[in-house]
Amino acid sequence: MPPSFLKAKKSIVPKNKSSSSKILITAALPYANGSIHIGHLLEYIQADIYARFLKLQNKDVLYICASDMHGTPVEVNAQKAGIPPEKFAEKFWIEHQQDFKSFLIEFSNYYKTHSPENKELCEVFYTTLKKKGYIFRKKIHVIYCTHCERSLPDRYVKGTCPNCTTADQYGDVCENCSSVLKAINLINPHCSICGKTPIQKESEHYFFTLSKFSVQLKQWLSQANFQPEVRNWLQEWMNKGLEDWCISRDAPYFGFEIPGSKKETGETKYFYVWMDAPIGYISSTKNYTDKHKTTWEAYWKKGEIYHFIGKDISYFHFLFWPAMLMAMDIPLPKLTVHGFITVNGQKMSKSRGTFFTAKDFIKLYPAESLRFYYASHLDRKVVDVDLDFENFKAVNNKVLVGSLSNFCYRVLTFAQKNYTTIDQIAKEPELTAKVKSLLDLVKESYQQQDFKGAVHHILEIADIGNAYFQQAEPWKDINKSKKQVGWCVNLTRNLAIISQPILPLFSHKIAKSFGDSSFLWKDIKFTWKGKLKEVELLGVKIEKTPNAAKFPLRMVVGKILRVENHPDADSLYLLTVDLGPELGKKQVVAGLKKYLSINQLQNQKALFCANMKPAKIRSQMSEAMIFAADDGTSAALLEASKSPVGMEAHFGGMENAASEVTFDEFKKISMRVKSGKVFYENQKLATKVEDIQVKGLKDNSIVR
Repeated sequence: MPPSFLKAKKSIVPKNKSSSSKILITAALPYANGSIHIGHLLEYIQADIYARFLKLQNKDVLYICASDMHGTPVEVNAQKAGIPPEKFAEKFWIEHQQDFKSFLIEFSNYYKTHSPENKELCEVFYTTLKKKGYIFRKKIHVIYCTHCERSLPDRYVKGTCPNCTTADQYGDVCENCSSVLKAINLINPHCSICGKTPIQKESEHYFFTLSKFSVQLKQWLSQANFQPEVRNWLQEWMNKGLEDWCISRDAPYFGFEIPGSKKETGETKYFYVWMDAPIGYISSTKNYTDKHKTTWEAYWKKGEIYHFIGKDISYFHFLFWPAMLMAMDIPLPKLTVHGFITVNGQKMSKSRGTFFTAKDFIKLYPAESLRFYYASHLDRKVVDVDLDFENFKAVNNKVLVGSLSNFCYRVLTFAQKNYTTIDQIAKEPELTAKVKSLLDLVKESYQQQDFKGAVHHILEIADIGNAYFQQAEPWKDINKSKKQVGWCVNLTRNLAIISQPILPLFSHKIAKSFGDSSFLWKDIKFTWKGKLKEVELLGVKIEKTPNAAKFPLRMVVGKILRVENHPDADSLYLLTVDLGPELGKKQVVAGLKKYLSINQLQNQKALFCANMKPAKIRSQMSEAMIFAADDGTSAALLEASKSPVGMEAHFGGMENAASEVTFDEFKKISMRVKSGKVFYENQKLATKVEDIQVKGLKDNSIVR
């Protein structure tokens, strides 16, 4: 049976009942300022599976996307690279297409926002909205960096969130509390380009009257079939009230000029990237339809639109974009929101060796291994998907290869070798009826975007086939078992059809063995007869997974049992410390006398370095080292009050080292305090129970 995490759950989205309308699917436009990584791939694979399923139903489906080329990051980084912004972004546009293709993501059209079609449609949107009274101008304060001599967009200002006081947040959205921010409201802001403190400056800008659409958006909220998590966000945002949306930016800015802006404001203004990027969905559609003798309106005004997006851009897609579409009399899309990708339970990290670009990953593992793993975790819940590499290996080897691929390959190889032609099929009415009911569940799961459920039911069918083939034992008497093998061959063909949205290459290889170039869902049957060709290998086992990056110290929670004055040094203490069942009691020489009294240390839990090379310090052996942080005037222990003695602490997903380190090696390690927590290379120190705490010290205090 499939592992428990693949068990299907009750779906929360109604079936798509349309049988004739045009369907258009989009995924968020990746930003042309960097490479595609495995976190991005989740969304494009998710949308690709749904598009392929609908095509398998023989529906009129387009899967549309584009690279988002505009905005300050592209303009700034292009300047650093010494090349024009368009050329800089074009490089990533080409790279993105190659990466998507390598993971079998099949777009009907992949375009770019810096295009004549997008410029045309942006101006159509703008002039139409302006004529309808939805655009106005007003003077506002913007963040201006006197050192860089430029206005700073929200993403180029960092500071402390005014709502939750989390430090180092961008000026648009707080990553901690998800509050939508304004850069001018950040506490202690600084320019993310040069690090200097910016000033506020008055500038006249263009606004879209989002507040005028409150009633319509609330009505949509009450009627649309949103994911529960999304509905909660929307209700919270609506309760706070909608503010009108600034759609313009000051020069320098890589984007489209707003028509007439220089005459109206005295300065050239540009469309904000979040104004022209979603219009890029339509312009990419137009680029396709112009070549295929149809119109973008046939899809956007008369068809069904599905957006797949990440939770980080929900605000724009559930408020700004729908309001603009309402104003343009364009029907609203249906949206599916997904969570983020974590790796081994943590955010992706270069320092931990868990950040993989699409190019890096495809060198190590087959594309369908990742597609299958993601599909087996995706339903309509907005939860993060953890790419745990040991689990990834197990799912690939035991489930994808060991169950599904092995059954299909085993049956087809046996049948082709021993019979070549299938002309007899066993009648198995009860078993066939059971499989047909599971086929219906697979279809229903796909329709409801419950790919986790689809995988579960596909594997149930494979299990039925495996058990039936094993029980038939055709290798004992190939003539007697020919009908049973014929039934298994048909089951294999059907498995290839229903797996096609997730595993297109797997399906194609099986189709070739049947002499077919492709399948449709209507080709499912239990009566196929014909000649088989040799089938290609269908799955590959994963032998190795990436090694976790190691932190050079072994950090262990200990309890101070006794504190004494050092007999030969006035500034030192002698500590007797319990480091747990494995390490036992140790003697530690600690230079904390200047900062902490014996009473402040006695019976305290603290963090210790357990792999420090033992050394004599002023005649006394020190077998470990106590960690403390200091800001030059005060010091504090690294606290772990809730963690049991002997439990290790780690930075993110990094493994602690076991080999001994010297004090000189320790001094080269830079650990700092930020917001009362300890960080190393942007990774936070924690046990399985709690974050390690440092109380009463300033940010950037050094851990020694």
